[in-house]
Amino acid sequence: MANSSDAARSLLLDAFERRYRYERDFLGFSAQCRFATFGRRDVDATVALAGPGEVEAVVECDVSPAVHAWLLQELRALSRSLWSHDFELGEGKYGMTLDETPHPLGPLVLLHDDPHEASFRVRKRRITLATRRQQALVEIVRFDRWYVRPDGRWLPAQFTAEVWDGTAAGPLRTDRYWDRYWPVDGGLYPQVRRVESTDERGTTTANSLTLRAWQPATFVR
Repeated sequence: MANSSDAARSLLLDAFERRYRYERDFLGFSAQCRFATFGRRDVDATVALAGPGEVEAVVECDVSPAVHAWLLQELRALSRSLWSHDFELGEGKYGMTLDETPHPLGPLVLLHDDPHEASFRVRKRRITLATRRQQALVEIVRFDRWYVRPDGRWLPAQFTAEVWDGTAAGPLRTDRYWDRYWPVDGGLYPQVRRVESTDERGTTTANSLTLRAWQPATFVR
């Protein structure tokens, strides 16, 4: 275990800064959305993303609360991954150390005094694995493929999120994501998200959403 907190901080900060994110003053956008959940027919909606966690969805027909909740959940997740992130107020406020033991996913950055006991593996200036603990549950996210812009900034294109319980023999839930983005006016807007979810009984469901006809917002929040 290396005791150099400076090396750990430099490695993690560089990976966070290389991730593509919108500028802080970006107002967001609206779009037409078509989504399908839990094996049901396609449903159309008008959606808007205005900031991290700030989303709206007007669905064109009656859907169950679970279907509407899934759409809002994924829109919020996309918004939080795309808007700017303050490293100094987040991961950067904790002490950290670097474990450089050879590993295919890169060296391990361990955060200290973090209530979620977060850790990150970094390889080629990208985060390849992230873990966080919430009481007895552990979330593990492995990033397998990336969308890389010409300037080197990246976004996850394929990743897997698992939730484990210390008393379980396997993950309680596994979500496999495939994301695609589309260039609009020099920026990247989410175009497709496909999710395959498997519960602890082995039941798998496939859900997806597609965005088009993006319109940059002109309002002031």
